[in-house]
Amino acid sequence: MTTTTTDLRTPDSTIPDAARVDETRVEAFAGALLTDLAGAATTVMTVIGDRLGLFAAMTGAGPLTAAELAASTRLHPRLVTKWLAAMTVSSYVTHHPDAGTYELPAEHAMVLSLPGSPAYVVGAAEIVAGQYATLAALEEAFRGDGGIDYDVFPPSMFGGVERFFRTAYTHQLATTWFPAVDGLVDRLEAGARVADVGCGRGESTLQIAAHWPACTVTGFDIHHPSVVAARAKAIEAGRTDVAFRTADATVIGPGPFDVVVFFDALHDMGDPPAALRRARERLVDGGIVVAVEPWSLDRLEDGIGNPSVRIDYSCSTSVCTPGSLGQPGRYGLGTQGGPARRLALLTEAGFRDARLAVDDGVNLVLTAVR
Repeated sequence: MTTTTTDLRTPDSTIPDAARVDETRVEAFAGALLTDLAGAATTVMTVIGDRLGLFAAMTGAGPLTAAELAASTRLHPRLVTKWLAAMTVSSYVTHHPDAGTYELPAEHAMVLSLPGSPAYVVGAAEIVAGQYATLAALEEAFRGDGGIDYDVFPPSMFGGVERFFRTAYTHQLATTWFPAVDGLVDRLEAGARVADVGCGRGESTLQIAAHWPACTVTGFDIHHPSVVAARAKAIEAGRTDVAFRTADATVIGPGPFDVVVFFDALHDMGDPPAALRRARERLVDGGIVVAVEPWSLDRLEDGIGNPSVRIDYSCSTSVCTPGSLGQPGRYGLGTQGGPARRLALLTEAGFRDARLAVDDGVNLVLTAVR
């Protein structure tokens, strides 16, 4: 991409108050925008590397030529060569020019191609790809009622959501999050009846069942294709103590439940206040509600420049909020907005002792008692 530079000191009728424009600020912002666009373009290459197994083929393989990588993956040699060049200039892979080889550093593989790694977050690239795949629908949402039906989003995006959040669930749920909630682990070990509301493809549901096998766990989600995928995963895992049902969060049941959990789902729901009220109705006296939400801040200005906040506000505008506005209730809570609003929702729903149990800079874990 090439750019041209305009002398902003030259009067131009298309630039308001041209003589007063700070040329340095213009150049700085243009550079920042180009950096963002480069990242967006690189995301396409990341999705390709992930979907076609290029990162996986390079993992632990040491230096490879483009021809060797193309042969091992059975992909077009010229396109593999160009992909490697794109990954090199973005510093995803290391190029050894004297030998004509390319290498995926082990540290990068932990992020891109090793699902068991605590840093494995490549699934987020599919979420971004889903944003672009539904761009036309988002335009119509802005012009219309604000809502986008979940069926509009590509299946690959739901898979990306599952893979992205699985990393935190695998490494944080049983070791950090749940132990921080008073009395929760004891209930689970004793065999609690658990409702996982907004369970998606069932990753969180299955992990609870695996860690605390005395429990009976039921996952609920409004998106039927995700429920079907969750049921298939449960069968594959041989878990007969887990059930999945297609249901709106406001009608979960029958219960009663000892624990109700929301994993990265409360903000996606059409009516979060009604969902929380329903959770309270279905909980036993003294039952526990837990809501895991993406990390966010109460004040908008505190998140300026933070990459996580930037991504989440973008996803909130293009996926989560229009998804909520496309459901009954049309609440549109959004991914961001901070813990204070979420704690208020718990209290307003009739729960007591609402508190922020965990703030690890990546997730918020909120809890309350019936």
